[in-house]
Amino acid sequence: EILIGLVGSEMCIRDSTNSMMIFNELRKHGRLASKRHPMYEKNKVAKIFGYIGVAFWAGYLIFFGTTFAFGFADMVPNREPYHVMNAVALIFILALDFLLRIPFQKTPTQEVKPYLLLPVKRNRIIDFLLIRSGLSLFNLFWLFMFVPFSFITITKYFGISGVLTYLIGIWLLIVANNYWYLLCRTLINERIWWVLLPIAFYGGLGCLAFIPEDLSLIHISEPTRPISIS
Repeated sequence: EILIGLVGSEMCIRDSTNSMMIFNELRKHGRLASKRHPMYEKNKVAKIFGYIGVAFWAGYLIFFGTTFAFGFADMVPNREPYHVMNAVALIFILALDFLLRIPFQKTPTQEVKPYLLLPVKRNRIIDFLLIRSGLSLFNLFWLFMFVPFSFITITKYFGISGVLTYLIGIWLLIVANNYWYLLCRTLINERIWWVLLPIAFYGGLGCLAFIPEDLSLIHISEPTRPISIS
């Protein structure tokens, strides 16, 4: 599909010396590839159901974010909900995000193939494809859950600035998880046994989340109040 999008735009990429122009052309090719897919025109009903599904999952994530905010407070009353989210739940969310990318996201080495015949350096095209991947709207989808969660749990302690800082941190983690997926997927395409790498990574993080504090290598005790002697 991308090859069709190259028609009429090949000269633009070849003659573009401005990095932003090349990046915009690659983004346009991505949109044209999806629109020129055979199923785009023939199955408009499925496309409508797809939009409904996206709206449903967005509402579902908002529901989960609200539920976690109040549920963690009841389940672990001695810790703040955002501490529970960061220490335990976030690990499983990142693992789930990794799995959801498998059927939908291509690696830059797969996307670069239609551009190999153009007089543009391969590494430069891959760099722009990586940037496009980091700026994908898919990396913002999890914010439907974290926005209500953070407003309920963080605002009362750190205000709006704390919420914004937290959300930016979550977004950066999702973007990093995106690039981690691309690395693992590229390695797996070369050797199938690389599939053990993400399994070991997320499994190890999951195990660390359940290590009791008294068994951790570094234990920071809470400061004691000084005793005054009258």
